[in-house]
Amino acid sequence: MAPKHASILILLLFALALGPGCASSSGGGGTSGGTQGSAGGQASQISPGPVVTVPEIYMVEVQENRNHNPIHPDITVAFRGGKGQIFVQKIVGTVVRSDGQVITKELDRPENGQLSVGDSMTFQGTTGVDRVIVVVTILGKDYKVLDMQDDYNSHP
Repeated sequence: MAPKHASILILLLFALALGPGCASSSGGGGTSGGTQGSAGGQASQISPGPVVTVPEIYMVEVQENRNHNPIHPDITVAFRGGKGQIFVQKIVGTVVRSDGQVITKELDRPENGQLSVGDSMTFQGTTGVDRVIVVVTILGKDYKVLDMQDDYNSHP
């Protein structure tokens, strides 16, 4: 087999190995889509990383809230507006649950409009420590504006 064909075969096999279990749909309020998969229970998936400061002219705010009902420990990420509201193209939220499941949802800018204050996405959380990550796309550039741990047990 020629080296070029071997490379393509290896890439194809690698892609097939990564594919299963990575794209089932999940519902939620105000979202345009969602995916969930397994994070493999890696501790590094739960540890938050650094966030980026958005330039002041594009500054926007997102708010994270946790429902304290153990039957529905939902996590809601809401868009709160800001100076850069008209420049926001989309907001992507990801929750890495304490059981290793990863859920990603998206708020997209509506046709001929903009995201509104109060637009939100809801994730099914756990009664453990979940990681919440929010990335805002402004004029084609991604800004990670929130990356935190939310411990269900630390809330009143």
